[in-house]
Amino acid sequence: MLLLWGVFVKTTRRRRGDKVYEYLSLVETVRKGSKIGHRTLLRLGEVTALRESGQLGRIIAALERHLHKQRIDVEGMASEGAPAVGAVAAAAAVWEQLGLGGFFADVGKRRGADVLEHAVFAMVANRLVAPCSKRRLPEWTEHDVVMPQGWSAPSLDQYYRALDAVADVKEETEEHLYRQ
Repeated sequence: MLLLWGVFVKTTRRRRGDKVYEYLSLVETVRKGSKIGHRTLLRLGEVTALRESGQLGRIIAALERHLHKQRIDVEGMASEGAPAVGAVAAAAAVWEQLGLGGFFADVGKRRGADVLEHAVFAMVANRLVAPCSKRRLPEWTEHDVVMPQGWSAPSLDQYYRALDAVADVKEETEEHLYRQ
């Protein structure tokens, strides 16, 4: 039994003396029993020669005409960076597992601070992921990382007030963590 999986362009390198040549072939993946291999459908030629003659560009242009999607020019793309997701998500999972979200939400209710839980989480996550100053925290949470769903951004003043709240409930926080 012969199974076909897909067609792709394969690059093969051959060494002749001290020079290396790259050849392009159109191949398909085939399976015969338990063995997987490639079957060459068409040898396109040596890469440098195809490029210099313009044939490689014509082949690509001909194939692109059959695409039903718009092709994205990745060479022309640039990025300054992407927000980190994983480390903050891991910190959020441990935060919830330890019950710190509910603990600091209760502390916030007692103090009349609605976003205390969010401010303390941001400061803890920041210390774990990429420590920076309290002044930079609003920028860090907005541009550098993806904060958990439902998180609301405290103001700089609220971060500073959160530090006071954490200091005031230090022993209560230790007892809470010990019980976990």
